[in-house]
Amino acid sequence: MISSTPIPGNDPKFLAALTAAKLPTDDVGEPDRSFFRFERGGRLLGFGGFELYGEDALLRSVVVPQESRGTGAGRTVAEGMLREISNAGGTRAYLLTTTAADFFKHLGFEVIDREDAPSAILRTRQASSICSSAPMLFRAI
Repeated sequence: MISSTPIPGNDPKFLAALTAAKLPTDDVGEPDRSFFRFERGGRLLGFGGFELYGEDALLRSVVVPQESRGTGAGRTVAEGMLREISNAGGTRAYLLTTTAADFFKHLGFEVIDREDAPSAILRTRQASSICSSAPMLFRAI
């Protein structure tokens, strides 16, 4: 059984996983961010997070430790994050990525023009400065 547990942005294992994957950690401690740890039978599958703006969510910080890659853990974590977003009232998910676009396309995301994203998403630190040149992807939940 898959479990998802809310964690703070400064969770040491989460920060270590982000750093190892060369993903940004600059803003994970800021307010209005929700992060989760995913496990199966006590085994860590990965982490993920989101920022919610009405029904629009920025899916972010999805990371699977090296030892869990290639096992379906990434799909499990991403799908778990979409459930968490839906449970929080989100109906649309946006994300920014320079390395995992193909992975997220397999999960139903599509590349969109940045100007087509809601202004609240574009104003996030992720979109406006941290990942300002990364492609934007979208998926309805």
